[in-house]
Amino acid sequence: METRLETLRISPVWVGLLVASILCDVVATAYLKWAGDRFSNNFHLANVLSIVFFAPAIVTFGYALREGSSYLVTTMAWLVGLTLGNTLVGVLLFGDAFGAAKVAGIGAALAALFLLTI
Repeated sequence: METRLETLRISPVWVGLLVASILCDVVATAYLKWAGDRFSNNFHLANVLSIVFFAPAIVTFGYALREGSSYLVTTMAWLVGLTLGNTLVGVLLFGDAFGAAKVAGIGAALAALFLLTI
């Protein structure tokens, strides 16, 4: 039977792979927003070019799944990282509104990550 410590394996490699995947995904998502605002006549080409940005995110996430903790912990950590990263980009670069409801949503995501690790 697996103990809690065996389920929650956090290594520098795992963290590095997750961070790399999150950064690549956030950059790719921001690129799609930026391209959609500027290249509406040729948005199909912008979508195809986004593969260049999304591919490293998928590859590094695949390695993180293999390297690290359980499937639930790895995917939830990745999703929370994406939520935080995309929230920052949305607010800082694209002027999205940020208030108490969004803070509560981020808190709920962090609470879910915590609950999945115990």
